[in-house]
Formats: sequence, structure tokens, C-alpha cells
Amino acid sequence: MTEKEELLTLLNGRINKVTELIKKRNADGLLIFNQANYRYLTNFTGEEAQLILTSKGDRILLSDSRFDDQIKAEAPGEIKVVMKKEGQDLEISKQLKETNLKKVLIEGEFVSAVEFANLRRLNPGIDFEICEELVEQVRNVKDALELETLRKAINISMDSFNEILPLIKPGAVERKIGAKLDYYFKINGGDGPSFDTIIASGVRSAWAHGVASDKMIEDGDMVVIDFGAFYHGYAADITRTVAVGKVDQEMHKIYEIVHEAQRRGIEAAIAGNHGSDVDRAARSYITEQGYGKYFGHGIGHGIGLEIHELCQPALPFGKQELVNNMVHTVEPGIYLPNKGGVRIEDDILIHNQTPETLSTLPKDNLISL
Repeated sequence: MTEKEELLTLLNGRINKVTELIKKRNADGLLIFNQANYRYLTNFTGEEAQLILTSKGDRILLSDSRFDDQIKAEAPGEIKVVMKKEGQDLEISKQLKETNLKKVLIEGEFVSAVEFANLRRLNPGIDFEICEELVEQVRNVKDALELETLRKAINISMDSFNEILPLIKPGAVERKIGAKLDYYFKINGGDGPSFDTIIASGVRSAWAHGVASDKMIEDGDMVVIDFGAFYHGYAADITRTVAVGKVDQEMHKIYEIVHEAQRRGIEAAIAGNHGSDVDRAARSYITEQGYGKYFGHGIGHGIGLEIHELCQPALPFGKQELVNNMVHTVEPGIYLPNKGGVRIEDDILIHNQTPETLSTLPKDNLISL
């Protein structure tokens, strides 16, 4: 089987799963605006497109002339391509009428109220129903190609981190280290950063999302590095915390607490458990150690074509059952205001009763630079 044939087989499998969900909603089709979702079902990577997927599995991709050749190169299989000439809503309406759809699901999160009202006005004979996270339900469980691609994104991220680790020292500027890390993502084969790289040192390490600034790293700083590369559209997300010189003894203590909390969270990330089980396993330990109020965010999130996907063990009340081939982060942290913080994050593959940690950078001991 050729590479193109293998891709088409995977795409058809994804399409079949989504069409089953469409049928369960007693609908004739789904109107997709989310770029990650139409990419998942067509392999087309361009922006500003829409996809109509019928309950029979027919695909109509609406784009414009800028992407004509790209669609031909990227999107295999039977797919009707329509170049928008009369305006987006008019072209969508024309295709909906030609396919004789009566009930159409529409991604409410990705269409404005104005556009939704306009589509209803242009198509009085169609029953539009807002739906949320339909394709995302299928995307939640990764297929073989996705897992291979995620592993590559994670490996590129780890290689790039190792390149910049020697640069973290007194006098170095956060922003310059972040820029170097983003540079190495591409040098090592990635598409670039999957989100704004976080380099947070000193008191800024207590900022959960302290994007790299002009702050100069000083002796005695804790430095939180939260990073990830995109590779073929798939996102990695890893965090390591390092010490520069001699740091406060409490920072060593909370590092050990966070490390153990993460170990417990990963241990709970098994098929059949729920997101809340992962969160509880890590959070309860941090709370027992007296730092519960300093861990304010969830324990993790799914990764894939988007940096935050549907799989959300982040929520302590998360009811989602974990199943094989989900990939999500486990990222506990403790953040002491005006002092500093620690976070450790890894990408975890749900695999029966033995979760696999895909990101394998050292973490057992606080790295001192």
C-alpha cells in the first residue's frame, strides 16, 4: 500500500466515525468551520475553508483560488472542491441546497451569531442545529499516524530543550532563550512552537503562564520552561523547572512535592479511570503537603492538532472516561507568590493499565545549572 493509500484509509476511518455521530443526531450533514477539524477529515492544511460532511460520507470543501493547487496535492480521495466566488454564506447555501440536506449540524463555537442567522435566512428549508465537539470526540482517540506524528513532535521538542539548557545562566535574558528554543524547533525539523514559549524566572516562575520577557536570569532563580513544537500540525507540550545557582531550600522541597504529585497523577492515567481521578491523585498529595492553595489550575489537557483538546483530565470534576490512545498532559505545579514556582509536565499516552510517558527528559532531581 502506498503512503497516499494509507492516508486515505485513515481518513475514511475518521469520516466513518464522524458520520455515525451525525446519524445519531438524526441529521443529514455537518458544517465544519474549525480548521483542525476539516484538516482531520481531508488532510488539507490551508486556512479559511469550510467543509460540508454528509451523513453518507460525502465531502464538499469550500475554499478559494489561493489554495487550489494545495488542495489537489494534500487532499486525497473523492472530495468536491468549490472555489468561493459569491461570498462564503451564499456558496455554502448553494452547496447545501444541491445536496438536498434537511437537517444540518453546525459547529457553534466557530461560527458567529451573525453568520448563523444569515445561513438560516438563506436556507429557510433547512433545520440548523448547533452542536459542539462532534469531530473532537473522534479526534480525542489518536490513530496510528497521529501517534507517530505526536511522538516526532515530542522528540523534536526534547532535542530543542537540550540545545538551550546550557544557555540558562545568570545574565541570560528570558526572551532570548525563548527565541533560541523556537529557532531549534525548526532547525530540528518542526513547524515552529505550538504555543507562546514560557520562560519564567525568579518571582515570575510563580506565574503559571509567564511568557518569556525581558527579565534577566539571576543567580538563585528557579526557571520554569514550558514549551512544545508543532510537527505536521501536531502539538507537543512539556514543562521542566531548573535551578540557577543556589536556590531557596523551600524551592527544593516543592520540587520534590510536585514530582511526586505528577508521578501519582500519571499512575492514575489508565483506561477506565476518569479525568477527575488523575486530578485527584495529584492534587490530594499537594494538599496533604500543605500547598493545596498554591496549585490553582487543572492537572492537564489533551493534545493533538490543537494544543488544548477535548480530553480534559484538567478538571477535578471531569467525568470523561479515559480510553486507550488518548494523549494528554499531566502538569501539577506549586506557585508561591513573590517567591517562585515549580511545574513539571509530560505528555502521556493512555495504554491499558500502563500509561506511557512520551516525553522523557530528566526530572527525578532538580537540575541545577
